[in-house]
Amino acid sequence: MPSALAQEKLAARARRIRQLRRRIVASLLATFVLAWGVVAFNGSMGAETTTAASTATTTSETTTSSSTDATGSSSGDTTSSDTSSSDDGSTLSTSQS
Repeated sequence: MPSALAQEKLAARARRIRQLRRRIVASLLATFVLAWGVVAFNGSMGAETTTAASTATTTSETTTSSSTDATGSSSGDTTSSDTSSSDDGSTLSTSQS
C-alpha cells in the first residue's frame, strides 16, 4: 500500500492535470467562438459572391500551319487555345500541340 505522502503527491498531480486539461478545453472553445464571431461580423474571407446572374464567355482559337521541307513532305501543326473568363476576372487558359 502506498504511503500517505505518495497518495497526496499523486492526488496533487491529478488535480494539476485536471486543471490544465480544463484550461486547454476552455481556451480552445474561446478561440472557436471568437473565430466564428469574426466570421459573423466580417463575413467569410472567400471569393466575392453576387446574387446577380453571371454569364461566362468562351473564346476558342484554332491555328493550323503546315510546312514543306526539302524532301517534299509536309507536316501539320495544330494548336488550340481556350480562354474562359467570368465576371470575377479569373482566366483559364489551356494549350495543346
